[in-house]
Amino acid sequence: MLSGSCLCGDIVYELNSDAKMLMHCHCSMCRKLHGSAFATFGVFDPQAVHWIKGADQVNRYRSSEYGSRSFCGKCGSVVPAPGQTDGFAYIPMGNVTGDQADIEALHLFVGSKAPWHAIADDHEQHEEWPPGWDNSIQVESEAREPNSANCTSGSCLCRAVLFEYEGDPDRMMNCHCSRCRRQMSAGYGTFVFVSSDQFHWIAGETEVVNYKMPEARVKGTAFCRHCGSLVARERDAGSMQIPAGSLDSDPGMRPIANIFTDSRAPWITLDESIACFSEYPT
Repeated sequence: MLSGSCLCGDIVYELNSDAKMLMHCHCSMCRKLHGSAFATFGVFDPQAVHWIKGADQVNRYRSSEYGSRSFCGKCGSVVPAPGQTDGFAYIPMGNVTGDQADIEALHLFVGSKAPWHAIADDHEQHEEWPPGWDNSIQVESEAREPNSANCTSGSCLCRAVLFEYEGDPDRMMNCHCSRCRRQMSAGYGTFVFVSSDQFHWIAGETEVVNYKMPEARVKGTAFCRHCGSLVARERDAGSMQIPAGSLDSDPGMRPIANIFTDSRAPWITLDESIACFSEYPT
């Protein structure tokens, strides 16, 4: 039995079978929503999903004429859509605990891959849809230009929230801890850190929901109340933490380390070309 939950724990479900396959999607819509380098979905039979609590707490955002995105309105975690009826249930694997290591996987929309991300595994890759799949569904790939010169911009999926920062980030890191995986609903989180002096809200600051984990010193998340996309948040005084998937342009930096690798999802291959730390480096 596999279990899944959002970051705050208001939404909980169980899965009584293994995934048929895993899909790592690099499209710009998934990167925006999850705030990560890519989103990973497990393909399950709909009958495998059993809601423990919170199905009535799921928020929906219609991201295109073809479908909608589901998220927790309290913490912003992407969650399954209750009552999926097209023959499959697509489960965001960052929510799921349990061993799902030896399952067929593939990468979709690598033509839209984030410039700062390097694919570390040897799973098959497809520029868009794999051959034989329904390719009638169009995926947004529009570039979003920064509001100001010499700035790197970011935004949510629905464009209600816009922000930017000046100059270079302080650092960029991949975090594999279980909290980040539930927060991003993805294999891991990639974050850019800048000083508060560098950061500016362009629009929608009042549309951002901030959630702070009661039991954590600094852990929390921020997301657009309309579409659920993860966006920038003040991590501590003087420092902003930005989900790298929310960025509209290349930050000009690459992740310098993988941290909390002992908590790595079993279906994620580490990029060992950068430093790896089992916990938080001293």
